Amino acid sequence: GGERRRSRSRGRRRSRSREREPPTSAAMLQALGATAAEFPAGSLEIEYTITCDLPRVKVSALIGKSGEHIKAVRRITNTQVHFDDAGGGTEMQTMSIKGPLVGTYRAHALMMRRYHEDDLEKNPPPQADVGALQEQLAQLQKQLDMAQRGGGGGGPPKGKGKGKKGR
Repeated sequence: GGERRRSRSRGRRRSRSREREPPTSAAMLQALGATAAEFPAGSLEIEYTITCDLPRVKVSALIGKSGEHIKAVRRITNTQVHFDDAGGGTEMQTMSIKGPLVGTYRAHALMMRRYHEDDLEKNPPPQADVGALQEQLAQLQKQLDMAQRGGGGGGPPKGKGKGKKGR
């Protein structure tokens, strides 16, 4: 009886560890292309609409100076892209994208890329101070060398040994 239970338990653990990794972006794009290829003829050209609520403070970056970014997205994807108030007095606006299915998703991806580029422009990742890191590394190496030599303090070793306390 006991062997059977352990076997089941191990089997369950093994199946969990074999769970698939989340697909990569490249794999998802490939799958999206395969899915689009399986649509019935003409159905990808039908007009679709997708919406997305975004923080109001981000909308101007998505539109771009003089509307340049949104105009380029519209032209490249053959879609209509516009923003409306999300309602309820929120700090959100609703982005609507209307057009052929693949175009709407490409337009959405282009807008989201701009969204994240704006984040990076406003909050660039901190740059490492290479000189300071090299200095810190040298200090740590010096401390390691001292520790490996037995303290490196030049004085007698600490701990049990010949001394006055043990007499």
